[in-house]
Amino acid sequence: MDFQTECLKAHNEYRKKHGVAPLKLDREISKISQQWADYLIKIGTMVHSKNSEYGENIFMMESSNPNFTVSGSKPVDAWYSEINLHKFGAEPKSLASGHFTQVVWKESEKLGVAFAKKAGKVIVVANYYPPGNMIGSFAENVPPPGGFSGKAQSSNINNNTIDLSPSLSRLSLSLKSSAKDLRSITEGNFEEDFLNAHNHYRARHGVPPLTLDKSLCKYAEEWAKHLASKNILEHRPESNYGESIYCLYSSDPTFKINGNTPVDTWYEEIKQHTFSREPSDLKSGHFTQLIWKSSESLGVAVAKSSQGSIYVVAYYSPAGNFVGHFVENCPPLKPKFYDTLSPMAQATSSVEAKKTSDVDIQQFARDALKVHNEYRRKHSVPDLVLNHDMSKYAQEWADTCARTSSLQHRANNPYGENIVSMYSSDYSHVPTARDSVKKWYDEIKQHTYGGDKVPQSSLHFTQIIWKDSKELGVGIAKNKKGQTYVVCNYNPKGNCIGQFTENVPRPRS
Repeated sequence: MDFQTECLKAHNEYRKKHGVAPLKLDREISKISQQWADYLIKIGTMVHSKNSEYGENIFMMESSNPNFTVSGSKPVDAWYSEINLHKFGAEPKSLASGHFTQVVWKESEKLGVAFAKKAGKVIVVANYYPPGNMIGSFAENVPPPGGFSGKAQSSNINNNTIDLSPSLSRLSLSLKSSAKDLRSITEGNFEEDFLNAHNHYRARHGVPPLTLDKSLCKYAEEWAKHLASKNILEHRPESNYGESIYCLYSSDPTFKINGNTPVDTWYEEIKQHTFSREPSDLKSGHFTQLIWKSSESLGVAVAKSSQGSIYVVAYYSPAGNFVGHFVENCPPLKPKFYDTLSPMAQATSSVEAKKTSDVDIQQFARDALKVHNEYRRKHSVPDLVLNHDMSKYAQEWADTCARTSSLQHRANNPYGENIVSMYSSDYSHVPTARDSVKKWYDEIKQHTYGGDKVPQSSLHFTQIIWKDSKELGVGIAKNKKGQTYVVCNYNPKGNCIGQFTENVPRPRS
């Protein structure tokens, strides 16, 4: 039985238990699932897509055996196991059982499913139409086992009596982390940077700053270690606090995460949020919790799995994302949010603005485009054109890198990306666009043509001349430490596995 058929069969066996109609496999939806699965296996982590037309479940499993695989029923069994976290007949306060509820969602009729595999990692993506997990519709769409008219088949369906404390206590004893362990996976003062990033965004919306709570940090540490031990991203059941979780994978064992990256990623969900009304789903739930006006304190912790995934867990008190309270707790951006900053913050922002004002950003972008196209012509590939919206996007990330003094790729980036950092003790010095692009292009010396193995040491070079890329976005920012950060984004993105031979031609002789 092939994977898709087995996955469909597992869904419908569970749906039959709950008295809801079976799903039908849809080829077009499966294509969409495959596209996202391929993207996730490429970036090496689990994040939901921003496709609001379908419901979505994601599953990841890793093994030290590169030849292992999973059956079509394995992810469905894992998703369905969240039944123990669900309270039937009521609207949930969180989506801790969201995978389960989507599996049995009564109104869903079609299923698309796909998997992608790389070395010892498998990622499964399932999409559902119509989508489930709509706020206000859980009671009528998630019947208990036996169906709405039948007798429940389990005696503990609604008591949610899952006691995690014993296992968490054992976990804490076996995975005690030292300050040294934390420093090995984080950059800078992670907790302080994480808190400051929250309050930077909260100031934009005119809501009070959060304070760091050590007891909440301890609570977050328990769950972060739990996630790292299982190497899976899932919400903590029956928590009294608001929760945001984040996972980032790198094959580089020395990779570190800073306190800004998870917060910046969560805040980007602002694009999915409609202000001044109650949301119909929780696609912007990380963002709304981040700026939730009534929340006062914050706890955060980080843990790393043996497979290389870094997990970040944040808890908020009082919790946010309560249905019926979004409008008063999630105000839109203030037109002049700068005026809400403290005098010290205003002074700091003025220094940062002055440093960036030393750079003619538009001229730098034009120069960067010119140098890119000079190099591309050497390889007989078409010129790029400058895209204004992509340049705004690149500038946002350049500003973030400069503000945090961190050279790190943007998470969930729809574009290809090259970044570079340069330092000068002369704080007025501005590197040229040619200097920046040449640093990337010089990786040509490390490149081997004619193979489809990913050339890890020349990926900046290959993105510059990637034949299928057509548009360029450019950003540049300086900080008061003498550091300059340059970010370039490319559309369509390059460096796609299996496409190097046709997209990276040799230079003309």
